[in-house]
Amino acid sequence: MRRLTAGLRRETCFHEAGHAVAFALGGIPVLKLAVAPEGADGWRTDIRTGRCCTDLWGLCEKADLVFPRPFLRWLGSEGALHPDGRGFEAVLDTPVGQAQLEGFSAAHRREIRAHAAGLLGGPVAERIHSGEKGDLHGRTDLGDVARAAALCRLLTERDAFAGALAQAEEALRRPGVWDHVARLAAVLEREGEIRDGLRTLLPAAIPHWPAAGAARRSMPPPQV
Repeated sequence: MRRLTAGLRRETCFHEAGHAVAFALGGIPVLKLAVAPEGADGWRTDIRTGRCCTDLWGLCEKADLVFPRPFLRWLGSEGALHPDGRGFEAVLDTPVGQAQLEGFSAAHRREIRAHAAGLLGGPVAERIHSGEKGDLHGRTDLGDVARAAALCRLLTERDAFAGALAQAEEALRRPGVWDHVARLAAVLEREGEIRDGLRTLLPAAIPHWPAAGAARRSMPPPQV
């Protein structure tokens, strides 16, 4: 890992703040934000399981998405089981996998969309902050994008990933929402870690956000 400069640390703070705000808009509880100290060339931080996360500069710890065990894989960097997308096709090609997928409730599918939008909130916020142009479609070299795309393969709508990305970007670009991102990033940059009081820095959840398909197209923009 390269040494964490002041500029890279600030970008990381916006990235993690973007995750947190997008997760919060979707009703996903956010438990902790952390960023490595300036000048670090390695870093680790603990999570609620008691394990340490490594090989990263920042962390947004949120509530887990509940999935049947075949859809989960251990991620050592986060010290937890995650539906990171690897092996999804093999699972879905089995009768058991198809039965589990068909058994997802409407509420569970909405939660999957919310987690996908939250994952995308990080890279979206980082790009807004830096002014970087370009589309995140197909950027599976970025871990958050790859994991969001994998989650969207479990949804019925064909444009699930495009919808999650569009809604995450639209929401974070709204002035009231971006104010939350900027304030949260500033606190994280100053404090290095936020646990207590984190909820007061986040926006309220938006009912039924992110929406799917026709509901998405008829849904008014998020107001915060």
